[in-house]
Amino acid sequence: MNADQKKLICNSDDLKSGGIGFKFTLNSDSQQVPAFVIRFKGEVYGYLNRCAHLMLELDWDDAEYFDTSGEYIICSNHGAMFEPETGLCINGPCYGASLEPVSVSEIDAEIFLDDARYQIENVEE
Repeated sequence: MNADQKKLICNSDDLKSGGIGFKFTLNSDSQQVPAFVIRFKGEVYGYLNRCAHLMLELDWDDAEYFDTSGEYIICSNHGAMFEPETGLCINGPCYGASLEPVSVSEIDAEIFLDDARYQIENVEE
């Protein structure tokens, strides 16, 4: 996917490592799918906003995905903990399952959707 085909999600400054993420909505085959991006140890990661356990949205409040240590993504509903780099559940009812990744990139201080399976439906401000 070249730079002209990339879809802007947010500015790089909207993400702080181990902090607040950024929520947005994707469209896949006419279905709306919640998603988010986070920054962890300087890298940006994107996932569908669905717990691997019961497909509920993960965030505690508006785009809060990390536990208090800022080291793990945590499900607000069941406390499942996920590795930010891989989406792998390391503790909780979905142990061994993974969040579904969404391909994203960071170019010139902006975060873009690279995943050809989806279109951006809505970016939350």
